[in-house]
Amino acid sequence: MSKRKQGDDPVAHNPHDGLVKRIFTNPEAAAAELSQVLPSALTSRLDWKTLHVEPSSFVDPELEHRTSDILYSIALTGSTRRISIYVVLEHQSTPDPVMAARFVVYVGRLYERYLGEHQGTKTVPLVAPVLLYQGPKGWTMPQRLSELLDVPPELLEAFPSPIELSFAVDDLGESVLGDQVTHDQLIRNRGLALAEMARTMLWLYHHPEATVGERAALLGLLGNVIAEAWGPKAVKPFLTYFLSVFGPESPVRGILLASASKETRQMYATIREQLIAEGMAKGETKGMADGLAKGKTVGMTSMLEQLLDMRGLSLTDELRERLAGCQDENLLRRWFERAFTATSLTEIFDD
Repeated sequence: MSKRKQGDDPVAHNPHDGLVKRIFTNPEAAAAELSQVLPSALTSRLDWKTLHVEPSSFVDPELEHRTSDILYSIALTGSTRRISIYVVLEHQSTPDPVMAARFVVYVGRLYERYLGEHQGTKTVPLVAPVLLYQGPKGWTMPQRLSELLDVPPELLEAFPSPIELSFAVDDLGESVLGDQVTHDQLIRNRGLALAEMARTMLWLYHHPEATVGERAALLGLLGNVIAEAWGPKAVKPFLTYFLSVFGPESPVRGILLASASKETRQMYATIREQLIAEGMAKGETKGMADGLAKGKTVGMTSMLEQLLDMRGLSLTDELRERLAGCQDENLLRRWFERAFTATSLTEIFDD
């Protein structure tokens, strides 16, 4: 793995892990996520308003490409005592029957490094493994190590496993917003807006068919709430993620930009230019190049019409006829690129 330069955006270089770390190192987003995922016996004892993210990481570099570890400290309810909780986040898109054993490896390496850096310590942090599951169905595999041991039940009873591990599963296919979430509700719980935006993005990456569903339609609302509650720059990790993993044919970008502010659209254009200049907007450049190189102007025209429709920019009959008859690949490319940020049809088609 090449070493990143200082100031590089981890969401661009390692989009999935980068998005998880960027969002869930926000205390309010972390509290919104963990309070719903971890066992109630633990969450009921924690004062979530006191959650703090500690600047430390102990995941083995060999595992960095597939896991995120984040250290939180939090006070116990009704007490001044604080405890430390390491959350090891694993992203999984396919069922893995031995996931509990994999978590044992992660947790073991984490403790090994922690002890090496805290000589003489008499305590260690609590570790809470959490699986962010992106698969098509709910998680049905074992969540405890003891369920994986290949021994007859009578032997396991006589010689129990010397260690046990259980992990929590966050099924990203289920929204945590409820049925009728409103703008005001999300403003009051702005951490939940951040958490759900990240969860939805991770889900849509593995389930492009869901981009036409109700959950994807909320991206515009979530993006506006985040920009309003946290400031426009808080939307940047999500825009970077869109551009890093979704191709130009995906409606995901248009869904967000259709209701985005002018400042957000300008930020989108800036990030896009930066990523293309660095050669990292692979879905954008390769998808567009492949489609146009094969003469798929009809497909490009259809995608442009869909994007304009989502953004509320209705084509006139004259422009529709002009678009349908255009065979100039470079011109189509310019129109498509402008359509993401333009506020009027004139800005797009005035050549």
